[in-house]
Amino acid sequence: MKSLHAFVAVWPLLWFAGCGDAGTSSTSPEKDSTGDASPAATNGTDGLEFKEVTFAKGLSEQMEAIDPGNEYPPDATIYLSAVIKGRPKTGVLTSKFYFGDQLITEASFDLADVNSGVIFSIGESTFVGFNLSHDAPFPISKRFRADLYSDDKKLSSHPFHIVPPADATTAAIHETVFARDVDDNFNPIDPTDTFAPTETVYLVIRGDVGLRTWMQAEWYVNGTLNEQGTRSLTFEENATDTSLTFSLLPEGGWPVGNHEVVVTMNDEEAARKAFTIAE
Repeated sequence: MKSLHAFVAVWPLLWFAGCGDAGTSSTSPEKDSTGDASPAATNGTDGLEFKEVTFAKGLSEQMEAIDPGNEYPPDATIYLSAVIKGRPKTGVLTSKFYFGDQLITEASFDLADVNSGVIFSIGESTFVGFNLSHDAPFPISKRFRADLYSDDKKLSSHPFHIVPPADATTAAIHETVFARDVDDNFNPIDPTDTFAPTETVYLVIRGDVGLRTWMQAEWYVNGTLNEQGTRSLTFEENATDTSLTFSLLPEGGWPVGNHEVVVTMNDEEAARKAFTIAE
């Protein structure tokens, strides 16, 4: 069994730094929806309505989606094309990008900049493009989304996913073991499920990890999350049959009772294991 070095992060996992831009808007004749587009959004109070909202790998000069799809590798730029029915003369369209409940960044576009002087046009649409760039790779997760607003009124929400790189090994946990200590290669020393209140609890995990795989351990003491104990690891290379460890001794020691640790891998629960603290 091999050991693998990883970058260690203390909760929260990431402080996102993103740059959101609104591309120049354009108008063009309406056409049928193609590709991976979201359905038309709810009307706003000003009558703003989308024909489609599409994530893509790029945008044309007319802000149309190129290579539609809402799955991206961790280092990719996120592109979003919003097609508005007609040519609204006023209104500010804003896209807010989120990871879970955490706002990454936002960008806005004043529709009056393009459509001033246009009163009404049958059979035409307005195209607006947004993009989200970032310096550090995003974590693999399905909990990303873009919310679209018209003059601060939320119109719709559109999920996108960060997926493993194409050359990443499939990540999987094969075994989890509690122990009183670990050796230099993260092998368990004195495996046990029962510990004294003053002992550090080690959780040893054996499995396969892929490029940009991340794991997180959350410790629940008598059913309550110990936020100070949450730790995460992100792997910068592929490895099979490797081992890693998470550990915790809460400040003031463990209370007697039954506790557990929950391990998530790429933002999905991968293991849940209970242990006992006894006098």
